[in-house]
Amino acid sequence: AEHCPGGACEDGACTVQTCAPYRDPAAVACGRCAEGAYQSGQECLPCEGGVDALPIVFVTLAVVFALAAVTYAINRDMIKQTRWAVGMMVSLTCLFSATQTTSVYLSLNMAWTEPLGSLMKAMSLMTFDLSLVKTECIMSSNPVSQQLFRQLIPPIFLAYILIVMVVKRRLAPKTEFGPEFTNTAGTILMTFFVSICISAFDPLVCYNHPGHVYSSMRKEPSVLCFDSSEHSAMLAIGISAFILTPLPFLSVAIFAVWKYPRYIARHDIAFMKAFRFLFFRYEPSAYFFGVAFLLRNLMICLVPVVIRDDIAAQILAIATIIVVSVVAQCLLQPWRNFLANILDGAMTGCILLVLVSGAVGGGYVASEATTQAISMVMVGAFLSMWVTLLAGNVYKQLTRRDVYDMFICHDKVGAAAQARLIKFLVAEHTGQRVALDSDELHHLDTVLDTIKAKVRHLAVYLTRSTLTRPWCAGEIVTAFKTGKRITAVLTPSFVAPIEEQLEAAGAYLDVGGADLLVQFGIAMSDIRNSFLQLVEAKGCSHVQVDADPTSTQHFSGLITLLLHKGAKAAPPPHTPSPAPGCLAISADPCDPEAAAAACILINKAKASGLTFLNDGVCLLSDHMDLGVDGHRLAITSARALVVMLSTKTLMSRDQLEIIAYAKGLNEKGHGPVTIPANIFGFSFPTAHYYGQVLPRIWPEVSEAEVQQIGSFFRTISYPYSTHASDQVLQVQATAIFGRIPLGATSAILSKTNAVTSSTSASSSSDAGAMTTSGISVKSGADDTSSERLQSI
Repeated sequence: AEHCPGGACEDGACTVQTCAPYRDPAAVACGRCAEGAYQSGQECLPCEGGVDALPIVFVTLAVVFALAAVTYAINRDMIKQTRWAVGMMVSLTCLFSATQTTSVYLSLNMAWTEPLGSLMKAMSLMTFDLSLVKTECIMSSNPVSQQLFRQLIPPIFLAYILIVMVVKRRLAPKTEFGPEFTNTAGTILMTFFVSICISAFDPLVCYNHPGHVYSSMRKEPSVLCFDSSEHSAMLAIGISAFILTPLPFLSVAIFAVWKYPRYIARHDIAFMKAFRFLFFRYEPSAYFFGVAFLLRNLMICLVPVVIRDDIAAQILAIATIIVVSVVAQCLLQPWRNFLANILDGAMTGCILLVLVSGAVGGGYVASEATTQAISMVMVGAFLSMWVTLLAGNVYKQLTRRDVYDMFICHDKVGAAAQARLIKFLVAEHTGQRVALDSDELHHLDTVLDTIKAKVRHLAVYLTRSTLTRPWCAGEIVTAFKTGKRITAVLTPSFVAPIEEQLEAAGAYLDVGGADLLVQFGIAMSDIRNSFLQLVEAKGCSHVQVDADPTSTQHFSGLITLLLHKGAKAAPPPHTPSPAPGCLAISADPCDPEAAAAACILINKAKASGLTFLNDGVCLLSDHMDLGVDGHRLAITSARALVVMLSTKTLMSRDQLEIIAYAKGLNEKGHGPVTIPANIFGFSFPTAHYYGQVLPRIWPEVSEAEVQQIGSFFRTISYPYSTHASDQVLQVQATAIFGRIPLGATSAILSKTNAVTSSTSASSSSDAGAMTTSGISVKSGADDTSSERLQSI
C-alpha cells in the first residue's frame, strides 16, 4: 500500500492486484482516478450531481479582481506611499513566500500527519493544483492535459495584466505603459516564483518502485518516469515552461541588479519604476537581495529533483538553505520596514519548524550511508569555518596594514574642525595614517579596540569639554592602560579638573557617561588616575598652545610642536599678499573652529586642481595686519568670497563689516560672488538680533548696512559639516566651489578698477586718515601694511 497508493486496503490489509473504488485499473499503481471521478484526499469519489460551479466561479472572480487591484496598487506614485503601506506590502510578500516554500514540502518523500496533512493539501493551491475544486469533473483527468493547463496559468495571468493595462491606458492616458506593465508582471512572477518553478519541475520529482527498477512521478503515481510517452510529454511541457517563464525572469532580474548602480548614477527614474518590484521593498544598501531571494527559492525547488528517496538528505538540504538565508537576512536587515525584518525571520523559522515536525511525526530513519555522509559534511564544514577564522585572524595580526600612526581624541562639538585639520596637516607633512572617531568608527567598543590594537600614538586635543566626554575618557584610559605614546595638546580654553572633580569622576563626565564606560570595564578610579597622569604629564608629553589658533600659520606651528617633541614653534612665515582673482575666505578671527573650517576648505580647494584657482586662495585672518581697508580691497579684487558662518559670527564685528561691504558691492553690480557656508553651531539671526543686538556690536552701523546684512543671511547657505567624514566634506566643498565664477582674471580686474578708483579718490581727500563706513584707520601707521595695500 505504501508504494501502490491506489490499492484496495482495509484495516491495513490490502487485496493483491485490486484497485480501490473509482480508481483506474489500467493506471500504474492504481494512481489515477477513473473517468467520472475526482481525487479527494487519498480516495476517489464519483462526480455525482454535476460540478458545484460556485467554488470555481468564486476563485475565478477573486483572481480577476485581485490582479486588477494589484495592477493599480503597486503602480501608485512611490512618493505617495507611506511606510505603513510599504510595511503591509512587505508583510504580504513574506506571507506568500513562506506559504509557497511550505508547498514545496509536498514534493518531498514524506507522509504528513494531521493536522499538517490537511494544511499541506490546502497549500497545493499555491502550486496551481486545482483538484480541490474538482477540475477532473470538468476537463480530462489525463495527466498531460493537467500539466499543460497548470503551465498555461502564468501566461494567462500575464495576458490578463496586459489587457488591464490597455484598459487603464485608455481611461488614464498619462499611464506609463512600459514601466507599469513591467512592474506588475515582475511582481506577479516574483510572488509566484516558487509555485511556477515547482509546477514546471513536477515531471522530474519521482520516487522509486520496490526493487528500484521503475520510478513514478510523485504527483502522478500512474506515470512512469522516463519510461512512458505521457512522462516524455509532461517533461517537454515542464522544461519548456521553465525556459519560457522563470528562467528569463530570473535572468532579467540579475541583469537589472547588475546595472542598478549605473542607472542610479544616471538618475534613470523610468528604470526604477519598471523594476520597483525588485528594489523598492528593500533598503538601498541591500538592493541585490531580491535576486538572492529568487535564487534561494530556486534552490529549494530543486532539492526534491536532485535528491529523490532519501528523506533525511532532503530535509538537511532544505534546512541548510533556509538557515543560510535566515543568517543573511539577520545580517543585512534588507526590508525597508523594521517589523518586516522581524516578521521575515520569524516566518522563515516557522517553515523550518514545519519541516522538522513533519520529519519527526513521520518517524523516518536515515540510512547508515546518509548518516555517515551528513556527519562528514557537518564535521568538515565546522572544521573549515574554524580553520578559516583562525587563519584570518592570524594573517590580519601579522600583516597589520590597518595600523594608525596617530589617533586624535577630541571634543566633537567644540573642536571637530580643529581635529580634522590637524589630521589633514599631519598626513600631509609626514604621510602618516591618522584616525578620527567621526570618520569610520561608530561604536565605542570599536573605537576602544582600535586604540588597543591599531594605534601607535594618541593625541588628546584638550579644549573646554574634552575630558567630560565619555568617549574621550574611554580612549585616554585605554591608551594609558595599553602603554601607547600619548601627547596632550593644551589649548587656552582647557581648564584642568580639580581634585574634587576627579574624586567624583562619574559626576564630572556627561550624563550617562559613567554607566556607559562601566559596561566596558572602565572604573571611575581608572578615569581619575588617567586624567591625573594626563594633566601632570606623567607618562605623556604636553604641547602648550598659548593662543587660540586662528590662522594657517598658527596651525602649521601647532603641527611642528606636535610632531617634534621639544621643538619650538618657528616664527610665522611671510604670507604673500592676496592676489587679484583669488578666492577669499572670511572666518571669525576669534573663533578657532571657524578658522580651522576655513583652512580645511583651503586645502580642499588646493587639492581639487581647479584651474580658476591658479590665482590662489586667501584666508583674510592670515592678513590681519592689512586692517579693515586692506581686507576690503582684497575682497574687491577677489573672484569669490566664502563667508564661514560659525557660532560667533553674529557677534564678530569684523565679519559683519565684511558681509555688509561685499553685499554693498554686489548691489552695485561689482565685487565677488558672495557664498555663505555654515558650520555646526551657527544659528541664523532673528528680528530681535537686528533691532537689539546688532546696534550694540556695531554702534555706527547704518540702515543700509543692516539691510545688506539681512539680505546676505536670506541667501541660501551651504552646510559645511566639519564633524562629518572626509567624504561628506569633499562633496560639500565641491558644491561650494561650483558657485565660483569661471571668468578670466582680467575680467575681474576690469570690474575692480571701477571700484578702487572711487575708493582712492575718497581716501586722498583726507591726508591724515582714511574713513570708510564710519570706521577710522590711520594712514601711514605701518609702512609694511602700506606697501602691501599698494601691491593690491
